[in-house]
Amino acid sequence: MKKINFYREITKLDKMGKNNLKLEQYSTDIDTAYQLTHFIDYNVGIECKTVADLGCGNGILGISAALFGAGKVDMYDIDEKAVYAAKQNIEKLHIKNAKPIHRDMFDINEKYDIIVSNPPFGFQSNFNLNAFIKRVNSLSENIFFIYKDNQEIKKKAEDNGFSIYKINDIKLESTLAFHKKSYYSLPIVIVYKQQR
Repeated sequence: MKKINFYREITKLDKMGKNNLKLEQYSTDIDTAYQLTHFIDYNVGIECKTVADLGCGNGILGISAALFGAGKVDMYDIDEKAVYAAKQNIEKLHIKNAKPIHRDMFDINEKYDIIVSNPPFGFQSNFNLNAFIKRVNSLSENIFFIYKDNQEIKKKAEDNGFSIYKINDIKLESTLAFHKKSYYSLPIVIVYKQQR
């Protein structure tokens, strides 16, 4: 998909509204969504593949995969408000092959060609990165997620057979009461493992 067409569609998406601090919800910006989706498409191809978006929020990553030609996209979130926002955005873009599902990722029984995620970075939540990595490994052989660029993720990636690819900083919008700026810029990497 051409970048200009991608941006034209993704800019139509609505945000979730008020975010849940305990779930460390923040929106994936359009640039990051494009970089991640393009990287996945280049490395393993998205067209006609089954994709799971874990912690889908407003659906930007799952919808991005659908726009790149995924055959089926299941978008999971434990927050009903996020599932509703994703459903509204799917309908707004008239996407037929994506479905938001209210379910914890640890309750998923299906295997997928590709897993995509923007999980919590552990700033405000007690996000368990080890449990996340173990779980995604059980769901697919092609896993792509973004994470804050630091020594912890580099070590975890190395210990678990993942690779790291540096991309542009993510722009985190001010969505919580204690935020003082309109957005924050944070260095991130794509953490990935693909079928050989």
